[in-house]
Amino acid sequence: MQKNRKGRYRFLTIPIFLLYIAASCLLNGKIFRMGILPDKYAGIAVGIQIFLALLFLLLQMRKTTAIFASILALLLTAALGTGTVYLERTWQVMEHITAAQTEEALVSVYVKKDSVAESLKDVVDYKMGIVKELDAENTRKAADSIEEEQGTELVLTEFDNMLVMADALAEGNLRSMLLNDAYLDVLGEIPGYEWVKEDLRKLATIKTAVQKTAEASAEGNQQTEKQDQDPQADTAAFLLYISGIDTYGGITARSRSDVNILAAVNPAAKEVFLLSTPRDYYVEYSVTGGAKDKLTHAGIYGVEASMDALERLYGRSIDYYVRMNFTGFMDIIDALGGVDVYSDREFTVPGVKTYTQGYNHVNGKEALAFARERYSFAEGDYHRAEDQMEVIRAVIDKCASSALLSNYDSVMEGIEGSFETSMPQEKIAELIRGQIEDTAKWTVTSYTALGTGKMAETYSMPGQALSVIEPDRSSVEEAKKRIEETFNKTN
Repeated sequence: MQKNRKGRYRFLTIPIFLLYIAASCLLNGKIFRMGILPDKYAGIAVGIQIFLALLFLLLQMRKTTAIFASILALLLTAALGTGTVYLERTWQVMEHITAAQTEEALVSVYVKKDSVAESLKDVVDYKMGIVKELDAENTRKAADSIEEEQGTELVLTEFDNMLVMADALAEGNLRSMLLNDAYLDVLGEIPGYEWVKEDLRKLATIKTAVQKTAEASAEGNQQTEKQDQDPQADTAAFLLYISGIDTYGGITARSRSDVNILAAVNPAAKEVFLLSTPRDYYVEYSVTGGAKDKLTHAGIYGVEASMDALERLYGRSIDYYVRMNFTGFMDIIDALGGVDVYSDREFTVPGVKTYTQGYNHVNGKEALAFARERYSFAEGDYHRAEDQMEVIRAVIDKCASSALLSNYDSVMEGIEGSFETSMPQEKIAELIRGQIEDTAKWTVTSYTALGTGKMAETYSMPGQALSVIEPDRSSVEEAKKRIEETFNKTN
């Protein structure tokens, strides 16, 4: 009887052992596929798993320890399975955020808030205003889409600029207009036209895909090519553009870049230099053909236009970009349980929070308001740039704590839906691997480029003077010098 019981028990231990081996193989395969562990640590991990497998077999030989061994094996199998799930989730997110190659132009039909129109079918017989040359291709695509959907031809009325079109709508001479959402934001910046933010109603939005240029797509592979040529390139410094766009929802929408930070990263020296450029900096980029515009407006033409503007300004090629919108920003911070940001003074954002001098624990919405506020400060955009870099620091600190693991899935969801980067998966894995191998603390310094405020015409709003910041050449040179110093630092 005892012999039969022992035989049946041993029959159960075999699948438990095989389950452990399968879980171990899956985890190790994922580790080596992702390449996030240094070779020595990967070897140690495999060695420990082999040791535990042998220990399980030895303990099975003794009746007094066999049950304990089986329970231990099941617990270890569960742990290995959990680790595999976490790694697979991370790999999927990395694939998602590094795969995006298109952006979308969001073109919407607007009516006045008190209009009786409730849907597109109510306005197809209205005169619908469009701007003659502004964003003509995307506007035409949107109009074609509406005509196809509604089965009728639109009555389109062309205007020379947005101001004339907005005036016609306000005066009742026009009942609807078709305009890129990003340009409506530009219109709302102009004194006397703030009403468009509150007194217009959006009936529908048409999304049109805009393929990124080959040049922009290739920029993200510069460092990968360097690695193929130089075995020491895994510790080479690189320049990362951090762009925060002023949209909610998906990341693919082209929109103004509200945050423009260059991060000079030197992995070998564990140094990061953050350079913030004010959104109203008066710059030029390829799209403008030599005309000047606000830096924030470059985002309307795609992330590559923003990168181009900064490359021209600072005279250095940008290797990668990271792009995040407001939704992802808030979701990640909420998933982390909030962050602690430091304010050098007390100020209030109406309807959100009063921030005291010192450290403030903030949720996603409060962190966003903290990073966007400029009217509370005499320094305006300059102080906002400093607060934006402070939020980045706070997020880095929180991610380095246990909060990241305890809220891992929520953080991944926030990243996956509202975050994209041109940095290859291999480079991300390399940075993780380097940090595991050398856990020394990173040194982070920051600087904000300065300038002088003035009124000037911009490429995106010809014929209309807007508030801009003329770059201070000495400040730009100082920023360039600090980037160079960060790149040249050694251990």
